[in-house]
Amino acid sequence: MSGVDPRAGVEVPHAGPHLTPSTGEHRVAFRGVIHTGTLTLGPGDLALLDPAGGDVAATAGTPGDVVRVAYPPRLADAEALAVRLDRNRPERLVAVGDGSTLDVAKQAWRLGTAGPELLLAPVGGEPWRAFAPFTSLYGRDGSRVSRPDPALGDAGVLLDAAALSRRPQRVRHLHRADSIVHAVEVLLSRRTQEWGRALAAAGLSALCRDAPNDDLAGVVGAGLVTEAFAATGLGLAHAAASPLGAHAGRTHDAVNVLLAPHVVAYWGDRVDWRAVAGPLGTSPRADAVAARLTDLADLAGVPRTLCAAGFSWEQVRAAVPAAMRSSGMPWLPGPVDEATLTELLRRAWAGP
Repeated sequence: MSGVDPRAGVEVPHAGPHLTPSTGEHRVAFRGVIHTGTLTLGPGDLALLDPAGGDVAATAGTPGDVVRVAYPPRLADAEALAVRLDRNRPERLVAVGDGSTLDVAKQAWRLGTAGPELLLAPVGGEPWRAFAPFTSLYGRDGSRVSRPDPALGDAGVLLDAAALSRRPQRVRHLHRADSIVHAVEVLLSRRTQEWGRALAAAGLSALCRDAPNDDLAGVVGAGLVTEAFAATGLGLAHAAASPLGAHAGRTHDAVNVLLAPHVVAYWGDRVDWRAVAGPLGTSPRADAVAARLTDLADLAGVPRTLCAAGFSWEQVRAAVPAAMRSSGMPWLPGPVDEATLTELLRRAWAGP
């Protein structure tokens, strides 16, 4: 999904290491083992923790070594961790926390030579990154460097229902809304083949089934959708949200969720919304789908305009060239030029 344009220094979506779906092929991105159970740490583990992960790990046992990180995820952190892995030779590298922290662990695991078992325990925001065959970290110059790597699909993932149940509701709702937007974009993409469409539809259904007493459904749904977009890329909301988040030094999940209703309104009823509307529980009309996505954004505490989210118009306008280079752009339901995207973002910035 994510790559880097070395000129812009920001993340640009791409289709990952897989063949284009026009060949009729879908190469499986995640090939690791998914465990469902309770996190347990022991003396053979090096635990990588952020604030969300630290709360969980406090009752999980005593690891042999602990490294703590915080947002933003830095390539330098991954490089330092790789050195530590090679020096200390733990049996396992266990990353517990937000998706950005999991990316630090994934990159360190690939940079090092020690080769410990890699276990990712998503317990915070962006849990879908546990299943993604790429990392997205910030370089020393502040640019975001994204690296696709098929080997990252070999990681193990631990789904700890008790730990997930302790997430703040805003984090839970934001992750759910973000992954729902991912699913919608996969289902709208002309690049998506039947296998990816089935994955996205199943993931969307699980995400929409996500209930307060079912803390696994949302993460399972996110994993299915991630497997779909690893081969197809994403759409217009993500194309703009990614460089906006990168330039602002923040995750782009909230921006993705904010933009989605505006994108749906732009497409209008030129698009067949039936595959999306069923799981969302709406009628297959653009206004109904947009209203449902707005409700999800409200639950996550996402502002309704980019201005209210703290972006200046200059920041928004500056993201347009990078958004236009997104590999998902040629596969949108219809062509979108720079002027059209600029006007769509102006409306998303200023509001109706």
